[in-house]
Amino acid sequence: MSTDTGFRVGLLGRGTVGAAFERLLPEHAEHVRSITGLRPYISGVLTRTGGDFEQILETSDLIVELIGGITPAREYVLQAMASGRHVVTANKQLLSQHGEELWEAARAHGVQLRFEGAVAGVVPVIRVLQESLAGATIDRVHGIVNGTTNFILTEMARTGMTFAEALSEAQRLGYAEADPSEDVDGRDAAAKMAILARLAFDTPVTRSSTRGSSRSSRTIWSTRVSWA
Repeated sequence: MSTDTGFRVGLLGRGTVGAAFERLLPEHAEHVRSITGLRPYISGVLTRTGGDFEQILETSDLIVELIGGITPAREYVLQAMASGRHVVTANKQLLSQHGEELWEAARAHGVQLRFEGAVAGVVPVIRVLQESLAGATIDRVHGIVNGTTNFILTEMARTGMTFAEALSEAQRLGYAEADPSEDVDGRDAAAKMAILARLAFDTPVTRSSTRGSSRSSRTIWSTRVSWA
């Protein structure tokens, strides 16, 4: 496990987010050490073409899952928690479809499952709902939860661009993925909505039960306590 000065981080996935995390962690490691007493470092990386999950798990104190999707991410996260490892994930699809199973596994094995980056990463909404507002009664949640569609629709209104032109500009600027289908068809917003509704109203919500995703309008949504 961790030493007096080092904290081993196993990274699953080296896509856009995973590569950025791998690059930024060493830059911020000393600051983290000054606050926590432990200096984090990457102990292993699993990609589509390299790395061994079992070895990474054995040599890590914390697993950061940035693979995305359900398979094999779900199996890796469950196995990591069963092995006593804390897990950090930004996988909104996994959380929106299997959140109850994952939270129960975290409780059963006495580990933390953190996912602040899964929804509104630059706004600490997850921790606020889980901790600061834990004793409050929340009636409604409003927000723009998909930056890609927000940018596209804003540019269409501001400049008169077509949808295709605005999407191309979003991809050029790095706001949209090479495959933007989850953003533009509403799946990304629906997954985030399910996660926030679960936390805000303490009611199991899966992506399949969400309504009103943003297929053709700005990603602004409201959700009430009446979730089934």
